[in-house]
Amino acid sequence: MTYKELTIADVLNDPLIRQVMRADQVSLIGMTNLLQDAAHRLKSAKTLREKAEIGLPGGMNSIAAATVACSEAWRPHQSCGR
Repeated sequence: MTYKELTIADVLNDPLIRQVMRADQVSLIGMTNLLQDAAHRLKSAKTLREKAEIGLPGGMNSIAAATVACSEAWRPHQSCGR
């Protein structure tokens, strides 16, 4: 069985996800921002990992610094529009 990776639009239009958002009082804008931010962070982490693998500046030390910065800056209620 194959599974298709959901796009942000797929997630936002899924009826079950919309019900959970309503139950958790998460706005559509808040969820959109959260998903876009997560996608951006994943892309940045992938780029840093690739740099580290080939020995370019900004490799693993940047990943460690970005991880600490993200964990300190992320506030779920602010990101989700609550």
